[in-house]
Amino acid sequence: MSNFKEFLQYRALDFKYTSQNLELTEAVLASQPDALPLRNVCAKLSIELAEEIDQVCSTLGISKRLFIQNALIEACAQAKQALQDVNAFEFIDAQEQN
Repeated sequence: MSNFKEFLQYRALDFKYTSQNLELTEAVLASQPDALPLRNVCAKLSIELAEEIDQVCSTLGISKRLFIQNALIEACAQAKQALQDVNAFEFIDAQEQN
């Protein structure tokens, strides 16, 4: 990809995501933790992975909450697609129809 094309893609993505006011949401959550109906999801991770997440978030200039939220949304979508691809509920559906 040419530098100009990368630059255009960067600016287009910057526009796309800054128009969502993600920074405002993070600021509101930082100043008023109960402002939005949210639920805490905790997981014990290896020190190495936790440090890598910290580093990636710092490099990208995003909060861990935003990074993890988007990662989990994508993971759930892929898991649902995998279940659908293998017709995982075939036998359950057949039992319910009988």
